[in-house]
Amino acid sequence: MGIKEFIPFFREEKKEEEEKKEKEPIVERRDEIRTLEDKIKVLKIIISRYKEIIQRGETKTIADLKLMIVPDNETIVKKRNEITDKIRPYIYEQHFLDAAEEAHKIVSQIRTYSLQIDFWLTPEELIDLKGGDPMDKAIFLCSLLIALENIDSYVIVGINKGTKVAVGFTFNNEFHIFDPISEIHNKGEKEEIINKWFEDDKKIYEFNDRDYNEIKGEEERIETGT
Repeated sequence: MGIKEFIPFFREEKKEEEEKKEKEPIVERRDEIRTLEDKIKVLKIIISRYKEIIQRGETKTIADLKLMIVPDNETIVKKRNEITDKIRPYIYEQHFLDAAEEAHKIVSQIRTYSLQIDFWLTPEELIDLKGGDPMDKAIFLCSLLIALENIDSYVIVGINKGTKVAVGFTFNNEFHIFDPISEIHNKGEKEEIINKWFEDDKKIYEFNDRDYNEIKGEEERIETGT
């Protein structure tokens, strides 16, 4: 066989080897995906079996809710510093609203999802998972706003057939409300904004690390989680 005849054969053999190498990572990824799917199935079975026990452990009293707001938490402080480092020197009276809007943007862009079980995430878990339910995100945002020196920030919750959450605060005698799952931001008179936001909700309450206030409805044990 001459060199001219051999070269095409060599190229074909090399091409087959390259194709084989390209397929190997695909096969490995498929195996990894199947393994992950199996793990997810097992976890779903475990969660389903122990759902009631988990939910009992996740039930929150009013005092527990207030403890969920953690402006001094390491993860919250780190996120606050990331915001204020862009506004040096940070002066609350001049810069809070800009910082609050940046905090809102950060939290609203975190992935939102819902679980079929009541479960509360810490700030560290929220950041690590890069996601959380609306309540987790509202608690994180409220903690961050308080860390930015606005002590009049609250998680506001409306309850009817489901649960609706927002974060509200007062700045320069004007009330603001943030949607933790989108970049919607309304401002104006507090009563008007809350009535419009929560519409026909039968119960509305607000809380932060210091206070719990009933805006509408009677006090009851809170069992809302993630």
